[in-house]
Order: sequence, then structure tokens, then C-alpha cells
Amino acid sequence: MNVWAEMSSPEIEQTLKKTKVAILPIGSTEQHGPHLPTGTDHILGLEFARRVAEKIDAILLPLIPFGFSEDHMPRPGTVTLSADTLRKVIWDVAKSLSISKVKHIVLMSGHAGHIYQLADVCFELNVTKALGDTVIHNISPYTSVSIEMLAEILEEEVFLHAEELETSLMLLVREDIVDMTKAVKEYPSYIPRGLNTLNFLEALRVVLTDRFLGRDTETGVVGDATLATREKGEKLMTMLVDAVTAAVENAVR
Repeated sequence: MNVWAEMSSPEIEQTLKKTKVAILPIGSTEQHGPHLPTGTDHILGLEFARRVAEKIDAILLPLIPFGFSEDHMPRPGTVTLSADTLRKVIWDVAKSLSISKVKHIVLMSGHAGHIYQLADVCFELNVTKALGDTVIHNISPYTSVSIEMLAEILEEEVFLHAEELETSLMLLVREDIVDMTKAVKEYPSYIPRGLNTLNFLEALRVVLTDRFLGRDTETGVVGDATLATREKGEKLMTMLVDAVTAAVENAVR
């Protein structure tokens, strides 16, 4: 694996002659309930990107730690970019990378809440050929596996935010900043129960239209963080990284 920020300009130029993928980890800084740090999404986003980059010998770009997290306002600790600003940041970074002759840019987000914004900017950049011969892809761990696959490991009835999945992954990656004594379970009445794709899509529709995680939950959690374990985190990490790796390999072949 090559780390962009640790390489000189000539080293990057030479590496890009034989390495066609650069992975851009994107996270968010937002409330994750009483037990997880606000950096959960960028900690996990960087870890996903690092592991995938190692598997395919890609270049790992510097992390973008802020995303579109307006739905987590006004809970303290949340820092958000506007959707327009996020698109412009991605646009400018991608243009710079295309000038350096990166062949494939992979956006790898640890935050599911702005996946649609990332998809929009990737589509616009690609369809207008704004990057020339460079292609940009939006490949997220949370869109590379089905909810039914996650349900083979998860025990909670609702999967959405700061719950069993994210908490288990954080217990694996940064157990030192997880406080399981404060882990909670919250199943809002407006979120359908049952781990399947239809219920998940309906939950997304609800929280992206008229119910928001920072204003319409008691704890900021949607799911059951009390069920999380490091062992589940290991299984989930393997499943997600393998799925994302396969998706990236398919996209850049």
C-alpha cells in the first residue's frame, strides 16, 4: 500500500504509472450517541480504506473528516458541511487528482448519510467528462453488502445509527474510546423493525425526509448498541472489506 501524504511528488508520479487506483476516505464528525466518539465515521472510513488499499495495492489518499451531517444537528459535537460544499470539495479534489493522472478515484465513505450526495457528484463528473480520462467511483461499505447479509451477524431489530454494527466495529478498531457502560438501545416508533432491505429503505426514506437523528431521537442512537461485541466487529469488518474490495476490483478492471 502507498500513502499519498507520505510520498514525494516524483514518487507519486512514478507510482501512478503502475498503480491505477487512489482511494479517498471520507467520514463525518457527528454525534454517535452517549457511548461512541463523534469521529466514529471517519475513524471507520479510514480503516475501511486502508484495508482495501492494502488488498489491491492502491494509493491511500488523506482522509476528509467532515461530511454532510445536517440531520444530526443540533446535538453537540456535530460539524457539518452543506451538501453543496461537500460536492464542491469532492469536485476540486477529483480535478486535482486527474491532473496528477490518477486513473480511478474511489470515494470510500464511512458515513452513510451523504452517499446520495457523493453519488450525484460522481455521476456529474463522469457524464460530463470533467476529469478527462479519469473515472471516479462511489463505493461504500454500507452499500456493498445487503441488509440480509448483515443480519447473519447482527441481532438488533433495527440497523441505522450508532448501534450494534457501528459499535462492534469501533470495539474492534478503537475500543479505548468506546464506553459500553453508556451504550443504549433505542427503537423509534417511526422506524420499521426487522433487518431486511425493504425495512432499511423505508427507514432511510423516513430519516431523509421528515424525521432527523439529531432532533427526533432521545439518545441519537437508532438500534441496539448494547448487543455489540468485538467478535462481531471482526466478522463485520471482514465481510465489509471483502465486499468493498470485490466492488472496487470490478469497477476498475
